[in-house]
Amino acid sequence: MRADLVSLGVRLAWVRESEKEEPSIATVMERLHSDGEGCLLIYDNAVGADADTLQAYLPRGGAARVLITSKDHAWRGIAEPVEIRLWPQRIGAEYLIARSGQIGDAEALSLALGGLPLAHEQAAAYCERLKISLDEYRRRFDVKPAELLDQTTVAKTFALAIGEAARSNAAAELLIVYAALLAPEPIPLFVFSEAREQLGEPLRSELAGSGLDDAVRALLAFALIDRESIPDEREPGMTTDCIRLHRLVRQVASVRRKEDFVANARSALIKALAAVYPRGDLDNPETWPRARRLDALAVDLVAGESMPPDSSEIAAAELLQQLAAYRQGPLAEYKQARALAERALAIREKALGAVHPDTATSLGALGYLLELQDDLAGGRLLHERALSIREKALGPNHPDTAKSLNNLARLLQARRDFAAAWAYHKRALAIREKALGPHHLDTANSLNNFGSLLQAQGDFPGAQKNYKRALAIFEKQLRSDHPDTAWVLNNLGTVLDSQKDFAGARSCHQRALAIRENALGPNHPDTANSLNNLAGLSVSQGDLADARLNYERALDIFEKKMGLSNPNTRIVATNLVSVLRKLKLPNEAKALRLKFDLPN
Repeated sequence: MRADLVSLGVRLAWVRESEKEEPSIATVMERLHSDGEGCLLIYDNAVGADADTLQAYLPRGGAARVLITSKDHAWRGIAEPVEIRLWPQRIGAEYLIARSGQIGDAEALSLALGGLPLAHEQAAAYCERLKISLDEYRRRFDVKPAELLDQTTVAKTFALAIGEAARSNAAAELLIVYAALLAPEPIPLFVFSEAREQLGEPLRSELAGSGLDDAVRALLAFALIDRESIPDEREPGMTTDCIRLHRLVRQVASVRRKEDFVANARSALIKALAAVYPRGDLDNPETWPRARRLDALAVDLVAGESMPPDSSEIAAAELLQQLAAYRQGPLAEYKQARALAERALAIREKALGAVHPDTATSLGALGYLLELQDDLAGGRLLHERALSIREKALGPNHPDTAKSLNNLARLLQARRDFAAAWAYHKRALAIREKALGPHHLDTANSLNNFGSLLQAQGDFPGAQKNYKRALAIFEKQLRSDHPDTAWVLNNLGTVLDSQKDFAGARSCHQRALAIRENALGPNHPDTANSLNNLAGLSVSQGDLADARLNYERALDIFEKKMGLSNPNTRIVATNLVSVLRKLKLPNEAKALRLKFDLPN
């Protein structure tokens, strides 16, 4: 919904495509209030439980009009309810004739269709496609077999249309049945084109060549699906060719096959989604548009309580792992990420065993999530397990072994066990330089982390040397707005600040903040980290007013994302209390200290 509002602003030239989401929405809401003449906003299929949330996105006053469609009844305090009535026979008959171009007793058919507009649409599309009269359609409708699960009028019309589409194209019914098993979201067609092998026979063969387009055309001819290009939420210029099913179509299509077929189809879809969902580095912004498009579909398939079918459990674990990585990095939704990572680990332990390398991957990912939630003891246990597995299964000098060494070193450094962290960092760096080369991104990762350790021990020149070497690798091999580049810029800025190179430090921190705001958004913890560091630099340069603004913004982000008791939140709160005292604002400082239970 937020993305659609921004897209509306872009289409109406109220905001620029490059503008950030939050100010864009504010501008759109203001312009709807002042310049909304002729605008009708439709909030489609809204959920009553979200009525309070929706209020913030409704224009207040002005000439813009708003329509909310919903099956719920929780809107009386927000909008005037308007009951959607059935069509009178005359209206239905006129629609059938105009839409189908066929003749017959249109009023009799409209009566049989119960006045339901969607049923009229289906019937008209059927007649138009097959060039049959309205009377012939009514005859077929009346003799529809009683085996249908749902005997409502709309279900009958959909069943007729699906059956006829299947007769015109062998893949059409299979395609709509598979699509009906996915969440009621836009479904990218690349799921069916790129993952044909995972879908199995006969769909794999039926969709080859022009088969997918032919099947989609058959379904479109009977108004069973919509086809549309969906713009990316963050990059409107990037679109994905998708199909969308009406919820009633999903219900009818999903019961056309027996339970064993549905179970096999679900397994195939899990494998297909795992094959097309971005793998590996989900810190890379180039992977995010695809992840955004697939996310709701993938979550619906694998994130429930029931275990996936045995034939797809390995694919389900892979998909869960990537869903967790997407929430951990770009979204910073650590609780959601942890739940998904725990399920991935449980499936891999059951399917692959406790000492499999993929199990170690899940252990390492979950360990990092525990770190982010300040459970260093729990994270250490998981990282040590992962290291043990990798050393035995892959060898002491494998790059994956270096990953576990790097993870342990970072965690031990956070616990201020610098001697142990040093040994792990040195070993991880040596493995990576030898196995991957001196200019590999993983080598740069180790250089950055080793620089952080040197900085923590007061070796600022040594830290700066490692940071600069890591930065050179990142800048050469990654896109200019990659979060990893911001990560090392942020660290380099802090060490330059410690060396009183305030101009160099500010340049690094401002670059890091710009990258993070653009790539991760204005409310990501990494963005808050850059704001905190810029605020600290402003304190060093005596600009307390600027420091206060940045500390306040950083604190708001950390508090919402991490909670009041998180160490990062408390550090920023402590910094802000100090600045408020220096600004001679003792009451504000005291209120903040009491809120976060900080020492006096």
